[in-house]
Amino acid sequence: MLQEHPPTDLAFLAELLRRYPVRVAFRGEVLPEPPLRGEKLWEEGDLALYWEGRPPSPQVQEALRLLLRAFRELWELRERELALLKAQGETARLLGLLLHEIKNPLMSVLGALELLRETEGLPEEALELLEIAERSARRIRELLQRAQEYLSLGQGVRLKSERVDLKALLLQAVEEVRPLARRKGLAIRLSLPRREAWVYGDRDWLYQAILNVLSNAVKYTPEGGRVSVRLLAGADRYGIAISDTGPGIPEEEAEKVFEPFFRASTRGEAEGTGLGLALVKRVLEAHGGEVRLKSRLGRGSTFLLLLPRPRPGQRAPVGRLLLLMLALIALARLPVYPAPLGSRAFGEVPAGEVVRHKGLELAFSPDAQGEARRWRSLWGGGERVRVALERGGVEAVREGNASLAFATPEGELRPTGTHLRLSREERSRVSLYQGRLSLGQEALPAGEGAVLGTGVRRKLLPAPLVRPAPGEGGEVVFRLAGPEGARAFFVEVRSGEKVLLSARTEEGFFRYLPEADRLSQVRAFALDEAGLLGYPSDPVPFRERYSLYQGKRRLPKDPAGAEAFLRRAVAVFPDDAEALGELAFALYLQGRHAEAKPLYERALALLDSPDIRVRYGRLLYHMGRYAEAEESYRQVLAEDPGNLDARWGLAEVVLALGRAREAELLARQVLSLKPDYPLARFTLAKALLEAGKKEEARRLLAEELRRNPDPEVQALLERLSGE
Repeated sequence: MLQEHPPTDLAFLAELLRRYPVRVAFRGEVLPEPPLRGEKLWEEGDLALYWEGRPPSPQVQEALRLLLRAFRELWELRERELALLKAQGETARLLGLLLHEIKNPLMSVLGALELLRETEGLPEEALELLEIAERSARRIRELLQRAQEYLSLGQGVRLKSERVDLKALLLQAVEEVRPLARRKGLAIRLSLPRREAWVYGDRDWLYQAILNVLSNAVKYTPEGGRVSVRLLAGADRYGIAISDTGPGIPEEEAEKVFEPFFRASTRGEAEGTGLGLALVKRVLEAHGGEVRLKSRLGRGSTFLLLLPRPRPGQRAPVGRLLLLMLALIALARLPVYPAPLGSRAFGEVPAGEVVRHKGLELAFSPDAQGEARRWRSLWGGGERVRVALERGGVEAVREGNASLAFATPEGELRPTGTHLRLSREERSRVSLYQGRLSLGQEALPAGEGAVLGTGVRRKLLPAPLVRPAPGEGGEVVFRLAGPEGARAFFVEVRSGEKVLLSARTEEGFFRYLPEADRLSQVRAFALDEAGLLGYPSDPVPFRERYSLYQGKRRLPKDPAGAEAFLRRAVAVFPDDAEALGELAFALYLQGRHAEAKPLYERALALLDSPDIRVRYGRLLYHMGRYAEAEESYRQVLAEDPGNLDARWGLAEVVLALGRAREAELLARQVLSLKPDYPLARFTLAKALLEAGKKEEARRLLAEELRRNPDPEVQALLERLSGE
């Protein structure tokens, strides 16, 4: 939708036309101002051109037509962009409404299935089918919830990280499709290795991906065919091979089948949405894996789902194990004794550290206070960890049977959960992401949180969306969004084995001042009305650029001091185009133009940004390379016509090239859009002096000197006053 008032580009066109005896009629607007006068030279659609006085030459008429056509095309592109953005917003709202409305009939279906299962006298096969239907309906309900989270966040759903048994997953998937295969007379063969096979990932999404491929194999295989499922173990990856004797897929369509809404030409009459394999590809890639296809027309297809294999720990030789067992038996009567936890002194909570033990990871916030102990028993070699938190927070991730206890004023907690977070302010709050946790006589299930000692329990909020972006001064700005019900956000920054920051913010953003030059990660949690932390977002890596931050703070007042920091920034991150550009700018301010030029060119090779290119143009101008400077400025304006820095710089260049009239026009354009633009009056005054308009130039210089006491402006004004 168009705005009420002409936007900047329409105003710019009006300012451009003001210098010529023309009037343009465009959608009810008369430019540069009413009334409409002159002879109509050209009309096309909603655009008409009028000329006052004698008609111009054919070349001028053609140039004006080309200019106005280009303007209209740009305007129409903007309208389409706005319409598309509006349509995308409406589509998202419509999908959200549909997902919400689908839940109601789905709940009715679930209720009917539960009542039907309680009916007496049903045969065993019917009960089995009802159980499968109910399980599928519940999974649809869960997927609807995930889709709603996806729409509310504007980006993909958050994947959990848990230990997933691939053998159990395949058994479950095969059992789910077996009734359909039985009706078609298909044989399903499942081949599993004897040894255990597990990966880290989101069980639900991995199951959905496997089920999508397996369901397709059963759906597209003709009656009497066969489907085989094999679990293969490689050195670094597990492979799930699902083969069928279906019609196959043409070679030219092999890559396209993983695109949304694409369906192979050999699908026949089978129904489908074209989204199943696209989801498979996205899920596998999100888990660090990939999906491959091998197919032959008329022979069938094989889909290979590859997932990274966790690296097993080193195992001690058998002889060493026997000696260790004998030593333990000999020392069995020794009492349990304590050992330090982390690198700090025994008994002190290692604030801001990530402490790892066998099967246990504890990450303490920087403000954590309290006591943490690790107890080692020589009877069996077991270890126990006990944390008494007085302030701050700790996140625990457990594997296996690692013993862990939290001592709080509200009582002791012994979680069997694999992932939880405990925070302590006035009261203790616990968020359980995976596993179980006993709260007195009750158990806290995964996905819930509690304020201890109050009876307050809540479903945990989904993870928010967090995106780091560079700030203007070199700091990092974390942008935060969603979910519904969030009252605030909790931001955590980690680097290596250190928790650098744990902070709360009420806003949708958080500014982080770098402390070092390093690679770090940021996560965010949504806080509900009870102050409970929701699910953590996936870690997002970012560059913490302390030296760049310090260097930019010193520019432009202290270019020599900034140079030392910026050279350090480039040494740490040689591909940082912004740091290279700032270093070049620091050298330029010191007059070291020859040193600055290759740095600018290297920065532009990495990132051709308007800011770097505008500064590069200014450097070329001061080096007297006016043609190259003009080319640099025009390249910026071709991509960003509203860039005033490039427009003013171009005015300076064309003035140096002797094109005073063009420089005057460019300077007036800058001042019409930003009357307080520094030195634009100075440039305009110099262009007017070339045209002999001394009085207007003197007035502009006096105004510029009042706004900006620049030595060059003062010197020119004094020279004019003395003439």
